[in-house]
Amino acid sequence: MRWLTKLFVVAIVASSGSSAYSQSPGHKVLYARNNTWPQPFRAADAQSVVAPFEVMKSNGWRENNTLGSPLFGTDNALSKAGTLKVQWIVTLAPQSQRVIYVKSGPTQDVTSARVESVQLAVSELVPTGPLPQILVTDLEPPTSSGSYQTLVHRALIRSTPNPRLPPFGGGINAPSQQTVAPSAQQAGTVSSGNSGR
Repeated sequence: MRWLTKLFVVAIVASSGSSAYSQSPGHKVLYARNNTWPQPFRAADAQSVVAPFEVMKSNGWRENNTLGSPLFGTDNALSKAGTLKVQWIVTLAPQSQRVIYVKSGPTQDVTSARVESVQLAVSELVPTGPLPQILVTDLEPPTSSGSYQTLVHRALIRSTPNPRLPPFGGGINAPSQQTVAPSAQQAGTVSSGNSGR
């Protein structure tokens, strides 16, 4: 009987301790978090997956919108190709990506002359309203000569086979019985039966 009394006392103490623990604010937070798992952590997980792609997109636009050294002449003025690229950035690029990057020159004077040339081209294209941002970068975009690109393009054209469909006949290209109309099947059976008589 004594052990039963001791067991009863231990049960009462344990239950009173657990009820006090369940009423604590920290426990309520843990309880709510455990019951809603994994919802509180999904946004952070999704952001960690998407973040590298956003960096890649940003780097791609930066590379695309960079005016490299070949787009400037010996006097550090924009060439015709450079002017056309600025026009594309200012008029056709998405609104959020209308930022022009200018490759820095070997000296500060060369860089300033390039930026000024770009500012003049932009002001002619956008006479009113907000102007796109012009930033200086040290990264030279990867380029290749026009003659090399012409050779690659011509080789691609020469190696492209003529588009041809295979001849229609039996095998894979033959229509299946499911695609033939039932009336056509019956007509074929009747005509073959009549020809036998």
